[in-house]
Formats: sequence, structure tokens, C-alpha cells
Amino acid sequence: MRPRELTVQGFRSYRGRTTFDLRGRRLVGIVGPIGAGKSTILDAVVFALYGKTPSFERDTRSLIHQLEDGCHVELLFEVDGQIWRAQRALRRKGQSQHRLERLAKDADDAEVLETVLQEKPVRQRVERLLGMTFDAFCRSVLLAQNRFAEFLKATPTDRNAVLKGVFGYERFDAALSAAKDRVRGAELELDELEREGSRLAEARARLDEARAEATATSARHASLDAARERLGGLTQARDSALRDAAQASARTAQLQAAATAMPTAERLEEVAEAAAAATEAVRIAQEDVTAADEARKVAEAELEAISERIGGHAAFQAFAALVEKLDHEARAVEQAARAVEVAAREAEAARAAADDLARAATKKREALDAATTALEAAESASTEAEAALHVTQHAEMAHELRRDLTAGEPCPVCDRVVERVPRAGAAPKVAAADRALAKARTVETKARNTKEQAAAGAATALEQSAAGSERAEALAIQLVAGQDAARDAEAALATTKSELVDRLGDGDPRALLDERQHELELAETAVRAASAAADAARTQLETCRVQADETGRGLATLANQLASAWGLLGQPRPVGTAAADVRSSYVEIGETLVERLTEAAEAGDRAAAEAHAATEAVAAELAAFDLPPDADVARVVADAAAAAAASAERVRTIEETLAAGADLEARLVVATGARNVARRLVADLQPSRFLAYLLEEERAALADLGSVHLEELTDGAYRFSDDDAFHVLDMNAGAADRTADSLSGGETFLASLALALALAEMVARGGGRLDSFLLDEGFGSLDAEHLDRAMDGIGRLVAGDVDRLVVVVSHVEQMRQLMEDLIVLDKDVRTGETRVLSGAGPA
Repeated sequence: MRPRELTVQGFRSYRGRTTFDLRGRRLVGIVGPIGAGKSTILDAVVFALYGKTPSFERDTRSLIHQLEDGCHVELLFEVDGQIWRAQRALRRKGQSQHRLERLAKDADDAEVLETVLQEKPVRQRVERLLGMTFDAFCRSVLLAQNRFAEFLKATPTDRNAVLKGVFGYERFDAALSAAKDRVRGAELELDELEREGSRLAEARARLDEARAEATATSARHASLDAARERLGGLTQARDSALRDAAQASARTAQLQAAATAMPTAERLEEVAEAAAAATEAVRIAQEDVTAADEARKVAEAELEAISERIGGHAAFQAFAALVEKLDHEARAVEQAARAVEVAAREAEAARAAADDLARAATKKREALDAATTALEAAESASTEAEAALHVTQHAEMAHELRRDLTAGEPCPVCDRVVERVPRAGAAPKVAAADRALAKARTVETKARNTKEQAAAGAATALEQSAAGSERAEALAIQLVAGQDAARDAEAALATTKSELVDRLGDGDPRALLDERQHELELAETAVRAASAAADAARTQLETCRVQADETGRGLATLANQLASAWGLLGQPRPVGTAAADVRSSYVEIGETLVERLTEAAEAGDRAAAEAHAATEAVAAELAAFDLPPDADVARVVADAAAAAAASAERVRTIEETLAAGADLEARLVVATGARNVARRLVADLQPSRFLAYLLEEERAALADLGSVHLEELTDGAYRFSDDDAFHVLDMNAGAADRTADSLSGGETFLASLALALALAEMVARGGGRLDSFLLDEGFGSLDAEHLDRAMDGIGRLVAGDVDRLVVVVSHVEQMRQLMEDLIVLDKDVRTGETRVLSGAGPA
């Protein structure tokens, strides 16, 4: 397996999509600080091939980047000249995806030649391609970190699995499986040959019986074939007689059906009598209709005469209207008289009330005039009292001021010098003047209130007097109008009475009107009764006609039945629907049916006798061949011919079977020899025999060649034991035997590297399939000298095969200086993600 291109995304520390192109590269170093994702590249290669890694064989979802929901790994690789592409995708939730494709070439547009899907089928196909399981791959191609001693510590069985895959010895497993298949095939062939021998013995036993049967069936066929013509004539005569008998029977059945389909004589008479009765009922009903129509015409003529004499409904309506008008006008006259009487009384009362109101208004006016005079006197007295009070008040002030005046001094009021002090007089009576003014004002107020009340009473009396006068005048006008209306009503009443006398004559108008209306109603009632009688007669006529039609349809049905019977007799003819026609046709058909039934019975008897005689003759002829009387001769002859042919074919088949089995003994010898050879191959190809010998030789050769390389790497200090235990011999300790568990880290790495170099050299010599080595760390345990020797050994891995790829993972700086083709990685200190600084593709 030679990797060509690796692509990862979301895989461990590789969050983004990263592709490593490994085409044309031989020794590639993967360098970078711890945690930069160096070992992840090798894990991705193993995961793409086997779906797991040395560190995560079960919980593979832990390979997904912590910030992603899934990861994708794709590896393009070459095996035995074929290009393959392995694709695997994991999801934190949901199904994982696994796909393996064989491509026509290493190109983006390459055609897909083969596709394998799902985890288990992909893994199994990869194991067949590489010739090794996951564990064998990790012990040979991949020297994973901290797992260099896998091959050293492996059991002999696990080492054999690695060597089988490396040297292609798994082909022996395929050869063993093929040999086992050959054994099973040979045994199946022998079983079939034994069954064939049993069939041949059975065929020999059946041959004489088959020949005897063929002779008998052939003779029977010849005899039947010779008698076929004679039997044919007899059978034809029998069949003809049977057909005649069947036809006679069918004719009899047809005639009987015709007789059954005919109506009975009772039914015919019943329908005919009903038709005659219905016809008579129609005649009587028609006469009743004619009489009713005549009676209606007489009643209508009498009604018309009365209408012409006394008038019709229109005249009666006019008379009734005049009577109603007369009554209405009489009531109007009475109402008008009562209205005039009432209006006269109301007008008289209104005139008296108006006079009373006028007198009251005069008195109220006189009272108002007296109140006005009294108010004027009170106002004058009040004015005089105010003037007297004013004079008295000034006198009082002068009297008081005089006390403070001094001749020659300024006046305290006008500031003029007082020339002379006035003479003192009696003190003014201001209080008396004030009381006189209050009394005068009280009298004035009372007089004003009295005037206002008198004015209001006078105004009200005046308004009432005016209203009373207006009412009296209005009632007087109404009285005149009522008197005019009464005269008009009396005139209208007289006119209506005169008109009624002219139309109805003297007497009570309503009694005269009722008498004439009663006469008209009697005539109308007679007309309605006559019309109802005519309608009833006509309805009865229609009922009788319906019954007549129904009985006519009954006669028509009978006529149709008789016509059908004539058709069944082969003499189609029409039958009239009259009762006489139906009766005559019925009698004629009956006579014809009796005649035809007699003829059919006689013909049937003759045909039955002939058929019986022919049947007896055929039965006697068939009995000679042990056949039933109703056997089909042609079918019997054909069956005999088929039986003879089948017997002959059976003889031929048995003879051919015996001829074909003539070489059975020789084929048994050949098949037995092939089975024995296959069994010997199965025994020789058992893992405990030939393959064990080959693997033992390869282990010994690997130990010898590994010792050579280990001595070179350790300057002769160590070599492997001569057996296949791969123990390390410490030459500095007297060739002490040391197991792999007792070696230091550096010693373990050098021993593993020595075995890898030896294995690569053996593969190069023998044409094995170690096209790549993947080495992860281990160099840190070596000093500078041993590191140089290890690199020389790794260089020989590459030099031995021009297309072999060796990938070395290390963080040792000296390793970085010793290799030219480097993939340089770094770690993002913030996110922890891998950054590819250089070397993703060839330099």
C-alpha cells in the first residue's frame, strides 16, 4: 500500500480542510512542536484504511474536532498498480459514512470502476487488498507512538499474521479454501454418479415392462382405428335419431309453452263482459250529461229574464247604495239639527259671558284710576317730606357749627374769616322730620303696590273680555254655518227619497230592495245547482270512459297474447281487439294447438325408437373394446394413438438412458481420483503443515537479517536470538537473553527499527508488499551517534525501493536537520488548531 494523497477536515486538531500530496515523495519528515498534530497525520492514514486508530479503536467519535459536528478523512493510495480512494466520515449524531472506490487512474476526473459501501464491507475489502488486518498493519507498516515493540512483544500467531500479509502468504489460505471447495465438488459429483447408477438399475428393470406396454397400446390403437369408420356410421345414425327426438321434444315444449301463455277462457269472458258493461255505462253517462246541460240552460235563461226585469247585480248594488245614502243623509239631518241646537245654546251663553267680562273690565279700570290718583298724592307727600328733612339737617349742621365759630377766625368749613357769629336759635327737630319722611315713603310704597295690582287685574280683565267677545262671535258664525248645513242635508235627503221612489216605487225602500234581491238569489242558486249537476254528470262520464279504456286495454292484451301464440305456431297473424274477434281467435288457436301437439308427440315417439336402436348398436360395438356406451369414438382413437406413442417414447427414453450410462464406471474412477487429490491438497495446505514451514523459515531469516541490522545500529552490542522468539542478546553481558519487556526505550526503538529494515530488505528480495513505513517518534531516546545510525537505516529503507514511502514523525531538532523533505506544523496558541507552515505538497 503506497499512499498518494491524504485529506482531513474536522479530524482531531485539523479543523479546516487540509490536503497532503505524497506523490513522488520517498522520505518525508513530519516535524513541529508537541501537540501540533504530527501523529494525527499517521492516525488519519490508518483511520481511512481501517476506520479506527491505535489510540481510538472503539470511541472513534473522539477523533472529531471539539468545535465541529463531524469529521472527514480521504486517502488516495495504490495497491499492486491499482488506484483506490478510501473515504470515511463521522457525525456526532447520526450515521457514519464509509466508502471505498477503485479508480481508473490517479486524476480528478477518473472513472470509478468499483464501489464498496458501509463500514464492514469496506474494512474487509481493505484487509484483502493489503493482505493484513488492522493489528498486523500496526505491527509492520505503522510503528506508532509508544507502540514500537508491538512486533517484538507479539505472540507467534500475531507475528505469523504480519508475515503472511507482508509476503503474500494469505494466498495459501485462498488455496486451502479452493482445495476444500474441490473436495466438496468431487464428493457432490460422486453422489450424483451413485444416484445415476441407481437410476440405471431402475431403468433396466422397467425396460421389459415398457416394451410389453408399447406392444399392447399399439395393437389397441390399430384395432380401434380399423373399427373407427363402422363406429362412425353407427354413431352418426344414433346422433341423428337423438337430434330428431330432441327436436320433437323441443317442439312439444314450445307448443305447451304457447298453450300456457294463452289466457284462460274464464279470463277471456271476464274481460269481454267487463268491456260490454263499461261501454253501456259510457252511453248512460253521456245521456245524463245531455240532460244536465239542458237543465242548466233553462236555469240560466230564467236568471237572465229576472235580471232584465229587475236588474242585475249592478242595479242592486246601485239600489243598495241609494238606500245606504238615504240612511246616511237622514242621520246627517238629525245630526245637523242637534248641532244647530247646541250651537244656539253655546252662542247665547258666550254672549252673556262676554257681557259679564266687559262689566268686570270696566270695574277693574275704575279701580286702576283710583289707585293711580292715590299714588300721585303719596309721591307728592314723600317729596315734600324729603325737602323738609333736608332743610332740617342743614339747620342742625349750622347749629352745631356755630358752637365752634369765633369772630375774626377762619371758618373750619370754608376757611374764610368769620366776621360775625350768628345769633343762636332753637335746636332743629331732625328726628321728627326723618319719621315724617319714612311714613310718607311707606304710604307711597303701599299706593304703588295697589296700583300695580290694579293694573294687572285691569289687563287680565281686558284680555278675558276680548277673548269672550271673540268666542261669542265665533260661536255665532258656527251657528250660522250649522243652520246652512242643516238646510243642505234636508235638501239632499229629499232628493234621494225622490230618486228611490222613481226606481223602486212607493213603500219602504229597504223592504222593496230585499224582496227583489231574494228573487235574484233564488234564480242564481238554481243556475249553480244545474251547473253542478252538469259537472257531476260529465265527471261520471269521464270515469266511465276511463273504465271503458281499461277494459279495452284488457282486450288488447288478450289480442296480443293470442297473436304471440299464433307466432309460436309459425302462423303470425293480427288479432282484432273487439270481443268477438278475440273469442273467435281463441277458439281457432285452441284447435290448432291440439292438432300440432298430436303431430309432435307422434314424431317424438318415432325418433326415440330409432335413437334407442342406434344406441344399442353403438354400445355393442364399443363393449367389444371395453368402452362405455357414451364414449367419443374420435377421442378414444386419439387417446389410443397418444398412449401408443407415449409407450414407444418411454421405451426409447429408457434405452437412451441405458446407453448414456455405459461409461458410468469410468466416470466413477475419474471422480474418485479427483476427490482423493483434493483431499491431499487440503491436508498439505493446513496452517500447521506447509504454511507453518514457510513462516518458520521467514521468521528465522528475519531474525538473522534483523541481527545484522541491530548489530550495525548498536555497534555490535545487541543481536536477536537464533530461534523465532526474537529475544535480544546483550553481547556485552555474555550474550545474555533479554526479553522485549526488559529493554529500554532506545533499545526497543533500535530493535524495532532493525526488524523493520530486515523486513523491508526481505520484501525487496522476494517481491512482497511493503510499499510504505510510518514511524512515529521514538528518536528522542537516542543519542546523536545512534540517531545517525538510525537515519542511515531509514535511508536504506528508501534506497531499497524507488517507490517506497517512509514517513517519520519526530520533534527532535537533529532529525529535522537530517531530512530534506519536511512537513512543518505548528499549533495555534489560542485555539489549539494545527497550522501547516510548509510541506503539504512535494518540494
